[in-house]
Amino acid sequence: MSAAEAIDHIAIGHDLARKAGVNLDKARPRTRRMWEARGLAVIALARGDLAEAQKIMRPFNRNKSARAALEGEAA
Repeated sequence: MSAAEAIDHIAIGHDLARKAGVNLDKARPRTRRMWEARGLAVIALARGDLAEAQKIMRPFNRNKSARAALEGEAA
């Protein structure tokens, strides 16, 4: 197991939220899941796996043009 895999994605997501000024104690479940997914995506990016990071964040991206830009498509 690599060092990146040993890191807890939930803790990373909560740290990211805290740094962004988001209080996850009062957040809705979907918001909590989004920040935890961001932590998992950061781990994927640390491994150099952009495709996996995009796949992880896809359910949380409602903006089609932003999603297309992330996937490298023409908006």
